[in-house]
Formats: sequence, structure tokens, C-alpha cells
Amino acid sequence: MGKIKYFIPAVLWAMLILGVSTMPGSSLPDFEWGDLLQPDKLGHLVVYGIFTGTLLWGNAKWFHPEKMPRYTIIIVLLVAVLYGILMEWLQWQFFPGRNFDVLDIIANIIGCFIGLTSLRFILK
Repeated sequence: MGKIKYFIPAVLWAMLILGVSTMPGSSLPDFEWGDLLQPDKLGHLVVYGIFTGTLLWGNAKWFHPEKMPRYTIIIVLLVAVLYGILMEWLQWQFFPGRNFDVLDIIANIIGCFIGLTSLRFILK
């Protein structure tokens, strides 16, 4: 199994995100500024923070145990952000009652950066 085992948490977390993102649901109401503070958005922050953290941890263990190059961090962030956008698109296209929510994407992106910051703090 070698070093690929370090990515098992990220893969399992991505599968969990896929499962939750594709559960049947109902469309959200129209946007109000108070929507930014919904528990749903906080959930996105946490979920994508953990996802980004697990991806970065896997990369650190596999490729760069001492110091991870900046380009690796950028690639991991792009992968996590694009995965979040893909999940929004998939639930909108293929699952009735689900929608494409730009605020969810914004929460996902913020969560990715929180995951990066948290992992840096934990590792130091």
C-alpha cells in the first residue's frame, strides 16, 4: 500500500462529501444577508476545512515531509475548491430538490483556507 495510505483520510472524506451532497433535499429560499450565518454554511466551512486539511496532510506525508512547496499548497486548494464547485453542480443537475448555491461555494472556499491555516497551526 505504501505511501498512498496517507491519502485514505482525504478520499474517505471526499466520499462523505459526495454522499451528503447528493442526498435528496429541497431548494433553499431566496437569498437574505442572514443566510450567510446559517448552520448550513458553517457546515460547509467545517467539511471543506477538514477536506483541505486531509489533502494537505497526505501530500506532506507522501511528497514533502519537511516542507511543502507553495505550488503543492496551491494545487491542493484548487482541487478542494473545484471539488466543492463540482458537488454543487452535481446536486443541481442530478438530484431533484437540490440547487446550485453560490453561497455554499463561498463557504466551501473559506473552509478550504481555514483548513490550510488550521493545519499550518497544528503542524507548528
